[in-house]
Amino acid sequence: MRDINRPVVGIVMVIGAASAWGMAGIFVHTFLANCNGTPVSLAFWRDLTAFAGLFSFTLLTCPQKLKIKKKDLPWLVGMGIFLGGFHVFYNQSIMQNGAAVTTVLQAAMPAVVTITAFYLWKEEVTGKKILSMILIFIGTVFASGVDVFAIGPVNMAGLVAGFGVPFFYAGWSLCGKNLVSTYGTPACLAVAFGVAALMLLPFQPFTQAPLPINMTMALAFLGLMVISTFGAFSLYLVGLNHLSAGIASILVMSEIFFAGVCARIFLDERMSVVQLWGTALVMAGVLFLSYRRNRHPS
Repeated sequence: MRDINRPVVGIVMVIGAASAWGMAGIFVHTFLANCNGTPVSLAFWRDLTAFAGLFSFTLLTCPQKLKIKKKDLPWLVGMGIFLGGFHVFYNQSIMQNGAAVTTVLQAAMPAVVTITAFYLWKEEVTGKKILSMILIFIGTVFASGVDVFAIGPVNMAGLVAGFGVPFFYAGWSLCGKNLVSTYGTPACLAVAFGVAALMLLPFQPFTQAPLPINMTMALAFLGLMVISTFGAFSLYLVGLNHLSAGIASILVMSEIFFAGVCARIFLDERMSVVQLWGTALVMAGVLFLSYRRNRHPS
């Protein structure tokens, strides 16, 4: 009976993580809409708070994991730089493109990872991968809100932020690829969040601080940290203990659904027909990649 329940527990945990990540856009939008702060300042305080929490947790539970080998430092630093950049572009995209569209653009990350892995580690690029990347690319263009059927003004800030999201997301994922098995996810993320905060620190004197803090801002930031940062990662890690990485990567795509529902209910965001088609194409492309990994687990 215990073996039968293991997949069920894993499915519930991963879907719970996806729903928690799907709510991040609501918290980011609410926080920035109620203050004079910027995407850069919010990214800094989120990374600093996450570092403090994860570092303390790792120090209390498995301090030996914080002993970083010299050869791994460049990868950990790179992971932190990309993570800090991801949060800045993610926050900016939320304000420019909306929570639902940003989550769809984020899902284009596997295509960036596939291309990069080919050049870095000579990983095989099959016909199925190529088809997946084509679907993801076309879907990302549609979902980004660019009117490909008519000539009109383009929101360049939103466009740059939107396409920066999967790029920086892929960057920190690739840098952490070979480190998680050695140091564990909490330790890796603790160092990465710390580096990200250090990277964003020099920009703080030149950006508007999110002050004064009101109750709405405090609750939004609390939700961002407790639900969409610590809670989401914890649920996902528990789920991975009961499921294969391939199945988990498919299930976590439900974040797009949760983000869309939350954005519709709380922010009254509506995606156009073209953006909905783009979302479907992105999901189809990612499912192709995930299905292949599931059939041939590594």
